[in-house]
Amino acid sequence: MNSILNGLYQFILYIGVFILIFYVSEKTARKKWKIVRRPEAEEVNSLHKWGKRILGIILFFNFVFFPSGIKNAVIIMVIFLFNACMQWKSGEKEYIITILGLVIFIIFITLGYTLHIFSE
Repeated sequence: MNSILNGLYQFILYIGVFILIFYVSEKTARKKWKIVRRPEAEEVNSLHKWGKRILGIILFFNFVFFPSGIKNAVIIMVIFLFNACMQWKSGEKEYIITILGLVIFIIFITLGYTLHIFSE
């Protein structure tokens, strides 16, 4: 029981550290490149809206029927890249924040598997 709690505390601390890292890096990037915050749910056009919906449905079905961590992480990375591409094509600077989030997510997943944070 004690080892389970230690693993849970380690996992919560790990997530908290990465949330803090993303928060600080996002604030720094927005200040440095003068990026105005916009609502995350706002899509650029109808292709962006439908692309996000289709990728979300694929992610949901993959979670339900094929619960493999690496496949799900790759789908999440594709969603990040799709959002960044659509934001870049529309001329917004928000894609910088999206790519920053993708890089931090990749580091999060890589370190999590390397340090066995996500192991059972």
